Amino acid sequence: MSDKQERQTPLPAAVNQRPSIFSGLSTSPGFKFIITGIITFLLLIPALLVWALVEERANRADQVAQSISQGWGNQQRVNGPYLVVPYLTKQKQNDVYIDVRRYAIYSPAKLEATSNLEVEERKKSIYSTPLYHMKSKLSGRFDPIDTSQIVARNGRPRLREAFLAIEVSDLAGFRSEVVAKLNGGEDVIFSPGLAGLHPSTSPNRYNNYNNSGKSSGIHLNVDEALLDQSMKFEIDLAINGSRALEIVPSGKTTEVSMTSNWPHPGFNGRFLPETRNITKTGFDAKWTVPNLARGISAVSFGTQISNADSIIEVSFVKPLKFYQLVSRTLKYAVAFFSLVFLAIFILELTGKNPVHWIQYILTGLAMVVFYILLLALAEQVGFDIAYILAGLATTGLIGWYVGNALASRNAIYVIASVVGLTYAIMYLILKEDEYALLIGAIIAFAAIAMTMFATRNVDWSRSASK
Repeated sequence: MSDKQERQTPLPAAVNQRPSIFSGLSTSPGFKFIITGIITFLLLIPALLVWALVEERANRADQVAQSISQGWGNQQRVNGPYLVVPYLTKQKQNDVYIDVRRYAIYSPAKLEATSNLEVEERKKSIYSTPLYHMKSKLSGRFDPIDTSQIVARNGRPRLREAFLAIEVSDLAGFRSEVVAKLNGGEDVIFSPGLAGLHPSTSPNRYNNYNNSGKSSGIHLNVDEALLDQSMKFEIDLAINGSRALEIVPSGKTTEVSMTSNWPHPGFNGRFLPETRNITKTGFDAKWTVPNLARGISAVSFGTQISNADSIIEVSFVKPLKFYQLVSRTLKYAVAFFSLVFLAIFILELTGKNPVHWIQYILTGLAMVVFYILLLALAEQVGFDIAYILAGLATTGLIGWYVGNALASRNAIYVIASVVGLTYAIMYLILKEDEYALLIGAIIAFAAIAMTMFATRNVDWSRSASK
């Protein structure tokens, strides 16, 4: 044989196909486990993008709700009535004393507020918001006006200019006149504005006061002759609003009773109802707030109504809207990815066919698409039905894909069971928020225990091809 023939003789297959250290490493169970963990955390990037999408859709829904409310009435705050006595006091300005107008603001000795709210959901496109029409009767009495505290401040009372003031956050909600009856006299009508007085500085969650707050209320001039005696009042107030209602307990003793056709109210604010009855057709609730609990002086001085931090609030938005629920499901994304990947990894160790890391990524992306599908369907058919449809679709897709990758029909059933059970547990956690931590801890412990048991005899450094 010539030298040329010897040079052309092919090398043995064992020489050409000598495995490198990297190929052995890439097929070892330990290396595959690490790669799976890295893929799990990399999937947080698309999950965060989905979370941003959820927030964007939630903001859009809120904007649409505000546009609906603007034509009806925003969230309302009713604070009052108060009996206001203007007074003049001297104030030094540029070495000259001038008269400055201030106000003494008296709370009623007793206030009873009885309200009935008719609530309906108004839709625009795929979004909806609850709107209400409130009919309320405010009744009670004011004690005779004591001007000694004004005089003690070197003030000169202007009793002829006294007036009743009620702070209302959105005057656009009025659809009729506000009528009052003082000491059983003739009906008199409130005028817009607070007659120079400013409302409390705490705007509600859904809308700020218009016109810098200067017109966020109504007032009624009071005859001076009524100030020297106990003055009873009855005020009929009808107003539109949306999403929530806030009532400030302005009396030394305030009793509030409320009825509505809304079946799932949210009771918030500083004071919760003493009694409440919630049925499928509506609710009724009652509050009693004494002066000590209000944290507000019975008489205040200045140009502003007492701060309205101490409020009674009833919200008409469902406690957990689907945007909040979808956002909460994303918080469990890492745990969900981990459980499914652990199941695939264990099946891979016990089976004959390896699962490529690209197949892990595609499986993870399918789980990410679940959240997008859930969000899109929830906007159309509601969260519960959307969750079932998205869960079934994703479970079937992942079970079919992984089962074919492992070339095992049993693997299809196992993976489908794991994914379906994980979705079911996640739904349980969402609905039972109080037990979310306990359920999550038990699931995490059970998952790691089963993984340790299934891999107790695995040689993590060996090649999977052996």
